[in-house]
Amino acid sequence: MTDNRVRARERRARRSPRSRTARTAGGALLATALTVTLAACSGTADEGATNTKKAGSGPSGTLRFGTNQQFSDWDPVTKQNSTFTSLVYESLLGIAPDGFTLKPQLATEWKQTPLRVDFTLRSGVLFHDGTPFNAEAVVKNLERVKSTPSQYRNQLSAIKSITAVDDTHVRIDLLKPSPSLVNNLARFAMYMISPKSLEAGDWKTTGVGTGPWKFDAKASTKGLRTVVTAFDKYYDKKSVGPARIEVTQINDPDSLYNALSAGQLDVVWASPPLAERAEKEGFKSLSFPSVLWHLQMYDTKTVFKDKKFRQAVCHAMNPQDYLDAALGGKGKIMNQRIPEGQPGHNPSLKGYPHDLAKAKKLMSELGGGKRSFTLISYDSQRTVAELFRSHMAKVGVDVKLELPNFAQFLSTFQSGEYPASILSDGSRSGADDYYNRKFAPDAAGNPLRIPYPQVAAAAAEGLAAKTPQAQDAAWQKMSKIIDEEALDCAYFDYSGFWAYNPKKIQNIVSTTGDVAVFRYKEARPQG
Repeated sequence: MTDNRVRARERRARRSPRSRTARTAGGALLATALTVTLAACSGTADEGATNTKKAGSGPSGTLRFGTNQQFSDWDPVTKQNSTFTSLVYESLLGIAPDGFTLKPQLATEWKQTPLRVDFTLRSGVLFHDGTPFNAEAVVKNLERVKSTPSQYRNQLSAIKSITAVDDTHVRIDLLKPSPSLVNNLARFAMYMISPKSLEAGDWKTTGVGTGPWKFDAKASTKGLRTVVTAFDKYYDKKSVGPARIEVTQINDPDSLYNALSAGQLDVVWASPPLAERAEKEGFKSLSFPSVLWHLQMYDTKTVFKDKKFRQAVCHAMNPQDYLDAALGGKGKIMNQRIPEGQPGHNPSLKGYPHDLAKAKKLMSELGGGKRSFTLISYDSQRTVAELFRSHMAKVGVDVKLELPNFAQFLSTFQSGEYPASILSDGSRSGADDYYNRKFAPDAAGNPLRIPYPQVAAAAAEGLAAKTPQAQDAAWQKMSKIIDEEALDCAYFDYSGFWAYNPKKIQNIVSTTGDVAVFRYKEARPQG
């Protein structure tokens, strides 16, 4: 059996951390109405003024965070990120800042063979309602995800059974190999919820987990502010930074920054220009690779049926334009979906660098003439969508844009009605997960259920491989097929940005691939 902690150490040895710091620019003042609203909802000044916080001394002080994300309920299965749910819930395993190295959390050990995964659970852990965390709780939670229609259900499709061996041991038997399963069990959709709350049916409103903080419904204001306070029976209090966290929801980035500037908030989600402005005005800023975006060609049955057309579209795109216009130049362009250091990364691939001459030549070989299709995005991504349309126009392709609000986009973009979009297709948890998210017959990213025989054969070879070397060779073959057939392209980091007051908060650490949130537990309120 292979101990995944050993694999994690081996992967870390092959990587170097990635970090980026935003540059400087402009300035502004807080609107009076917003100041009054936040002052009325933010508690007393004493709550925000704390002594300097040192790591390992336990929870103290208040973290006041401003986000453009809106709180709806505490159900992690329906969420696109963990901005709120990570406050109260935990998974079996944690993820390091690199985005895929696994760490113990509610499980202290794990071992995986092709058809079985065994977890040893942390003992002495309680849910916020006093219910013990044990193997039965794990079974109940995973069975819920497995039976609930969602984009995450497919991640557990290889599971044959989940067994509580005893209070601290869980065994998962598989129908087929699933190399990405353990990594996916560390993701936010797999958070553990109190079995008592699940049975009562109130988990969406109560948010009862094992996390460092408990939801304070009385102090919270729906649609504006969500408050959590330190859980006094948390199993690892010394690792927790803030004793209280207030998450204020404001959609407009300028208003968020103004609240930071006026001292109402300590750290806020920011746009690239505001991150630059923060540095100039005495604050600090950070950027990180939140998700990997690329062109999602859903309809390779009709619109993108021709390989040369797919290649032309890929060469006509210029991801650097997206980075420069929408992200202040922050971010990295990749030539394939699997990052360096993971099985399946193929160093021989060149991808489809921006090359208008090559794109036009390919279009000419297709017989010329106008082609057209619809790209769906959402209103706040108009800049990227408009740039894509202009790129396509240069090679004779007419693109119609549909830009609904984000909620409408989420409910329709993978309906099968739209042939393409530009966004992330989820976590970077491995080649098997990539196949199951995008190319498998039942993949969420394959709404038209289009078969990809060559890709499927390479994926099957990877699952059947008996050694890590053979598995990596098969996944590299899959990456090469996808590249040669131009089934995926134009990869770029969609960077996230924070602006913060270093006199109020320090140690803002983000996780690659976890958009719109940082690691609250590691933040340190200051005096």
